[in-house]
Amino acid sequence: MAGDESPTPAAACATWHPMLLRQLRRAQLSPDALATAHPALPGLMDRVSRAYADAEQDRYLMERSQEVASREMGELYNELRASQARLASLVSLSSDWVWEQDATLRFHYVSSHDLGSTGDLAALLTGQQIGEAVTAIDEDDACKHRLLTDDRKPFRNLRFRVQQPDGTPLYIRISGEPVFDGERFTGYRGVGSDVTHSTVAEQQVMQLARYDSLTGLPNRSMLIEQLESGLRQARLTRLGLAVLFIDLDRFKYVNDTLGHDAGDELLKTMARRLSGLVRQVDTVARLGGDEFVILIQNTTDPSTLSKVASRVLNVLCEPMRLSDRPVQVSASVGIALFPSDGDDTTTLLKNADSAMYLAKARGKNNFQFFTSELAERAARHFALEGDLRQAVARQELVLHYQPRFRLSDGAMCGMEALLRWQHPTRGLIPPGEFIDLAEESGLIVQLGHWVMGEACHQIRLWREAGLEPPRCAINLSARQFGNEGLINEVQAALSETVLEAQALEVEITESLLMSDPDRAQQVLLRLHTLGMAIAIDDFGTGYSSLAYLKRFPAQTLKIDRSFIQGLPDDRDDAAITQAVIAMAHSLEMRVVAEGVETPEQLAFLKAHGCDEVQGYLLGRPMTAEKLAPLLPREALALGTDLPAV
Repeated sequence: MAGDESPTPAAACATWHPMLLRQLRRAQLSPDALATAHPALPGLMDRVSRAYADAEQDRYLMERSQEVASREMGELYNELRASQARLASLVSLSSDWVWEQDATLRFHYVSSHDLGSTGDLAALLTGQQIGEAVTAIDEDDACKHRLLTDDRKPFRNLRFRVQQPDGTPLYIRISGEPVFDGERFTGYRGVGSDVTHSTVAEQQVMQLARYDSLTGLPNRSMLIEQLESGLRQARLTRLGLAVLFIDLDRFKYVNDTLGHDAGDELLKTMARRLSGLVRQVDTVARLGGDEFVILIQNTTDPSTLSKVASRVLNVLCEPMRLSDRPVQVSASVGIALFPSDGDDTTTLLKNADSAMYLAKARGKNNFQFFTSELAERAARHFALEGDLRQAVARQELVLHYQPRFRLSDGAMCGMEALLRWQHPTRGLIPPGEFIDLAEESGLIVQLGHWVMGEACHQIRLWREAGLEPPRCAINLSARQFGNEGLINEVQAALSETVLEAQALEVEITESLLMSDPDRAQQVLLRLHTLGMAIAIDDFGTGYSSLAYLKRFPAQTLKIDRSFIQGLPDDRDDAAITQAVIAMAHSLEMRVVAEGVETPEQLAFLKAHGCDEVQGYLLGRPMTAEKLAPLLPREALALGTDLPAV
């Protein structure tokens, strides 16, 4: 049948792949020739043609997929570049930066971060290793970093210090997480920030909170921490520790007379000297004012501590210059030991303080160990200070007046106001038992103000009673003399009692005047201008010279009682007394001898031209009521009552 006939070779080759046809033409073979050569060849050619078509389809699909992949890879690459650019821009605009470390925790990549004049952070950190040039700020951060990195765990916000090329520290805060290649640890990567400004500010706040701003030494707060830490260690090691409580002698005198700047310079000098004496494990701290403490670890040996205390005394008393003047101060040192003298911070400091006061009581410039007897003494001392603070308000202070006599006619020509304390339980306390305490505690200014006002008030009462009291001498302490408001205080006291300045005489010690002669001259001139008389007290105990004495507007020299006691037998005392009398008269000044207690002393002074005398032989200090009978309306002459000379 016609429908069952096979296609001719020419018709069959029309569907063959062009590549196959090209190959047959090159071989000069026609489809008919193929069929003639072998009847199976046309079928074979059909299969070859289909193979060509399939290969061509596969190649098309591959090329298409490559084209799509290339386009997608280009898009991804462009997106990655844009993302990297955004990240780089953000990092450059941020104070943060990124970093990577190798397995040894050495920085091998750090993003660029400008440090200003000191360069770039990348150059500073690259190649550096945590624990070497990059160190933790405190031990807590170092410990955390070590533990977390050993366990290959992330860490957060740890702070480190790096030395910059100019020597200044750079403080960084970093956070990181470990990086692994499969199971293999390859390092850390993370972010960091420059926290130099905030860290320095924090350190400054810490410095103010824990260190003394003037001397740079640890302050009371840090000393307590160090002492408590030392006590914990001492309990474990059983080696003990010692507390040396140091108080500068005469610091208040220097501070009041030379000024606060000189006092500050003195404290800084003493701090440097003390710091140079101790080991690195020991602590030198300033409690405040002129008080220092040395904490000595791992020893309670009295011999060793005595040597340390002796070195302290020797170093502190070395001369120095303040305000262009030579100054020399000493110190008193108290020593308390753990555990024998106390097992807590408060007790040790209190007992060392008590021992220090014993050193002061024994002449200053020495050291004393705490003893059980000191505990009772310290308790009395602190109780007395508390009572003294209330003495003015409770009206427990009284003035006694010691008369002064003129040797030429025996007339009472003056008197000295002397402070006494009528304690409610201890009775009448002489000034020797509380004036030093008042100086140390700063109460001397308040007491001096009261004395000035009370003396003026009493003079007014005597006058209103029809009596004519002679000029009254008032002692000025170093703190009063250094007070800028002294002149106003004197004027106020005179004004309130309606007294003329000639009713008073101020007594200033020779050593006080010579501590700052220029300022002393200015103050004395102002007092002299008011009309007050001026006396130089305790003359002979200081280091004054004629050149300075001529500058001071003083009318009276008072020979110190220490030179009077040996008269007339002690040749040195006699020579000094005669020389002082002659010198004073050459300067047209009167001479008053203090502490006259025997007729022989009185006779010697009169024979050698002394002008006035004061002492128990002639009149003890007495209350205003007892002195009143000696103050008639006419100046009282007591020539007949003086011992015969």
